[in-house]
Amino acid sequence: MIWIVGFVSGLVLGGFLYALQQWTAIPVYILLMNVDYFPVIGGMNFPNWVEFSFHLGVSVAIVWILYRVLTKKHLEQKLMSYIYCNAAIGLLIFPTTMLSDRTPEIGSIEAWLIWLAGHMVYGISIWGMLRIGEWVKEKKYET
Repeated sequence: MIWIVGFVSGLVLGGFLYALQQWTAIPVYILLMNVDYFPVIGGMNFPNWVEFSFHLGVSVAIVWILYRVLTKKHLEQKLMSYIYCNAAIGLLIFPTTMLSDRTPEIGSIEAWLIWLAGHMVYGISIWGMLRIGEWVKEKKYET
């Protein structure tokens, strides 16, 4: 179930940032897809679907790790745990914008706010889908 939650939440984050980039012309979706700063693959030109696949893979890994960590701390049921953790991840990743000329300027308050909002929506999405998954599992065992 975790990989499904990571995959769908990755779609939610990607869709959110894509829609806001289209609406505002602030390249936050490009930042999400950006691999310019990675050794070896940074110089390669990938089709959009490949870059998005990288993003989805990272999303699955983040959800798996986050769920494991929060479970050990008995926080996996708490919505705010997912919002805070993903907001922190977003804030830590945003400075990679300085490593590319295709992404927002580091001083763009609008880009920071959109990016942060997107990662908070991502956290809500993860929490919500995990709750739905648990509900489905409970209903399955009730019958």
